[in-house]
Amino acid sequence: EGLWMSSSKEILLFRRILLNPATCLQFQHFVYLKGGFLENDLLFWLEVQRYKDLCHSHSDEATVQQKISTIISCFISSSVPPALQIDIPPEQAQQILEKRRELGPYVFREAQMSVFNQLLKFWPEFQDLRKEIQEEQLLPLLQERRMRHTAQVRRRRRKEEEE
Repeated sequence: EGLWMSSSKEILLFRRILLNPATCLQFQHFVYLKGGFLENDLLFWLEVQRYKDLCHSHSDEATVQQKISTIISCFISSSVPPALQIDIPPEQAQQILEKRRELGPYVFREAQMSVFNQLLKFWPEFQDLRKEIQEEQLLPLLQERRMRHTAQVRRRRRKEEEE
């Protein structure tokens, strides 16, 4: 039970970190450096939170449908290959496409839980980094690492194109 309690506390703390704009931005830069769709996973999670807020605020149907369409076109059925831009199983994506007309806060529930679990794996490493580096230095450090990483990727692509 102790392990479960500590895990649930960690999950709640992680969720709070994601809902705080300053720490969320730090974590966004951190997961970007890990590659894959992790940054998109985070952005998807945040957009689904906004969507749920919209549902709970009793917004009109057209606004809610527009938000669903935007989330789907950005993350689930993107015009930019690959169509699926987040770490969820294709069956989950298909289920969302089929349920897209169902209004309510739970349209993206399973997908949001899937990406949350993906992101949660990086939480301990991020916590360790936050302990090592002073708060005001963390974001500049992560931004610098991101810029260097992006420059390396661009150089590698140019080199591949030249070959």
